[in-house]
Amino acid sequence: MSRMARQVHEGTTPVVVVGDYITGLGGGVFTHLQVLKMALLSHGYTLAIRGKPLFVEEIQAWRYGPVIPALYNALRMHGGAPIPHLYSCKTLVTGPDLENRMRELGGMFDPENLKIVEKTVEVFRDYKEFQLSYITHMDGSPWRAAYDRGGQFATIEDGEMMSYYRRQLDGDL
Repeated sequence: MSRMARQVHEGTTPVVVVGDYITGLGGGVFTHLQVLKMALLSHGYTLAIRGKPLFVEEIQAWRYGPVIPALYNALRMHGGAPIPHLYSCKTLVTGPDLENRMRELGGMFDPENLKIVEKTVEVFRDYKEFQLSYITHMDGSPWRAAYDRGGQFATIEDGEMMSYYRRQLDGDL
């Protein structure tokens, strides 16, 4: 089912909340591209492990890689600079209110999905933008398949992501 047509699934989290949580975990060092790629990876691993989406917002195949337009548009104002505050409430990621806000944001996730996001960030937190891009642009990736099939702005379907990330977890890639 297309992302544009489907209803919000129980247990999903708005992608800007996912982005804010990842931004908070980064403690002021993640750029918008790093947050975007870690959200994509978290979604892929959630699909692979749990068989259901982390978020329902559309993922598109853009010329230079996979993009979640809703998250991209929320964070692109930061360009290549580290994101200094959460998008939804402007809480500074180095400020005293971050711990409470992260607890609130964490409560907006299915607990199992939250563990996957946290593990994804733990694994990829030290990756640079170009390294994360390489991972999401590999031959056989959902981005490559969608772009080759439908060109710029083609929807990357959850089924493609689930299959790809399951193979990745199984070591078949």
